Amino acid sequence: MIGTAEVTSDGVSATAADGTDRCDGVREEHTANGFLLSRERPGTAPVYYRVGYGRLEWGADAAAFRPDRPVPEPGTLLALVHGLVPPPDATPLSGVRRLTLGTRVEVSDRGVTVSRRPPTLPSTGRGLLASLGDVLTAGPDDYAIAYSGGLSSAYLAMAALSAGHRPQLLYADLGLPGERPPLPEIPGLRTRTIPLDVFELLDHHRVSGAGVTPPLPDQEFPRRLAERLFAAAGLPLAAGTLLEDIVSSSLSQTDRGRRDWRLLTCEPFHLSGTLGSLREATSLLAEGVVRSDSPVRAPSDAPSGDAQPVDSPTPPPTPLGRRDLPGLTRQGRLAFQSAQQAALSVWKNHLDFLGPVLGRLEAGLAARVPTGGPLILPVTQPGVLGAVDAIPPGRMGRIRGGLYQNHQPLRELLDKHRVRGLRRSTSSFDLRLAAAAYLHRESGKIAAELERECALGDLGLVDPRVVAGLVREGPHRSDHALPLLRLLWIDQWLRKG
Repeated sequence: MIGTAEVTSDGVSATAADGTDRCDGVREEHTANGFLLSRERPGTAPVYYRVGYGRLEWGADAAAFRPDRPVPEPGTLLALVHGLVPPPDATPLSGVRRLTLGTRVEVSDRGVTVSRRPPTLPSTGRGLLASLGDVLTAGPDDYAIAYSGGLSSAYLAMAALSAGHRPQLLYADLGLPGERPPLPEIPGLRTRTIPLDVFELLDHHRVSGAGVTPPLPDQEFPRRLAERLFAAAGLPLAAGTLLEDIVSSSLSQTDRGRRDWRLLTCEPFHLSGTLGSLREATSLLAEGVVRSDSPVRAPSDAPSGDAQPVDSPTPPPTPLGRRDLPGLTRQGRLAFQSAQQAALSVWKNHLDFLGPVLGRLEAGLAARVPTGGPLILPVTQPGVLGAVDAIPPGRMGRIRGGLYQNHQPLRELLDKHRVRGLRRSTSSFDLRLAAAAYLHRESGKIAAELERECALGDLGLVDPRVVAGLVREGPHRSDHALPLLRLLWIDQWLRKG
């Protein structure tokens, strides 16, 4: 049920919404002036609202605002195909907005006012490791940790150990092609491998026509994976998702110290051979004119977070593996370009408003974290965010071997405890590899489906023959595997709606 607050002759009357009390960080409060709806902490459960004359409606289900499902704008559909995250407050429903972090909607005798206030992060004096341990201690007595062998999940496992816990580590073996090194061992903890069928996780035929926006593998793949791990363990599942995103900085923020000449050895300064002095390099760095395609994984196409050239600390979310998909019609290209420009502008304003730590978290949540699901995400808790905010940006990274090495607070602890052989590939890389494997196995069937029926083709946005040909061609298919998979999911959603 949708909640309402409206101005009456007797003041402001309000009726609570169903489900919003379970949405982290959302505040519904009767005030001296009327009623206040706000989001003061980040969370994965969305809340939507609509403002009318002297009236506010809100709820946890966007579909409750309109019984029939509208088709999103053409540019929005193609932006989703390319992995572009929609604007943080956007929905396809007229007048309905998503309640973003820092947004306040107040109903009083003066009407309805929408404003923004940057959330404040607590200063507890606790370090990052202890803060993560506090969150795990406050949670269920018995739990498991989703373990990938990467930096974030290994650090979360060490936080559990430091709090006196002994959780089981669950590793999802997707059976992807290529040789994988052994998982790094966490002293004192046992790792259990759970074999999973990656083709079942990515099957586009399972996509329904439900919801006001199409589901995407970027969020559904990790949600389905987490559900399988949860079912295998029978325990709540904690994950270090987005820890690397927020414990992050850029080269321009690093304290280079007395050995600042190392800047000349670092990408991108030595590539052209034209920067012969430290003064030139420092000037270029200060201007920020050399830009990185993926400075922050929100999401990023970089294979790891080690090397990071110059850029601002909180860019808007950029498409994962972004290359325009062949087969767009002229109408499709124009619609996509318009949607892209609008989304990036709104995202930049929102992330600049939030600041580096919350901005990175908000971008990562929107791009890669599913709504709902069984995951416990300590990274969203105020104590953890406050601990990260207290780390000086200059301590986040260092220059070594001609590369800017990021996430140093995480690395230093794991090095101290001799945790070796951390995996450098990201979950985003695994998703692209899984998409390529899925399309390779199902290429004939998928191409025939697209030639027979294609909803995006019926809308005049893509040429189904070109897309089907791309699915059949091995090398080009791999280059565009993830956009192709998103297209299949969106096409199924459109056809079943």
